[in-house]
Amino acid sequence: MGPALTDVGSRRGAAFLRAKIVEPAASVPEEFLQVQIVTRDGKRITGIRVNEDTYSVQVRDLSDQLLSFWKDELSSLERLPGRSPMPSYRSRFSDRQVDDVVAYLVSLRGDR
Repeated sequence: MGPALTDVGSRRGAAFLRAKIVEPAASVPEEFLQVQIVTRDGKRITGIRVNEDTYSVQVRDLSDQLLSFWKDELSSLERLPGRSPMPSYRSRFSDRQVDDVVAYLVSLRGDR
């Protein structure tokens, strides 16, 4: 549901990774914009917008299924900037556990 982490240590520093673990919704990139769709029959879908144009929207839902909708067939399409499907781990992990996760992520440098 997010970017690949195989080389995250070569792309991001420890401070950035720590911030994302404890406050993931603080700055969500545009390519991970969360949306909530309501179909005319009342079905609610929450996911990440993959593509959107004047007439249609494609969404990857939280189960990683790709869905496509014609906008004129929807009851609503709500864009949710600043929301992330990733929960904050601030109250779930101790400071030491966050340090350990950050150290592991920084060590991920991808295929060499």
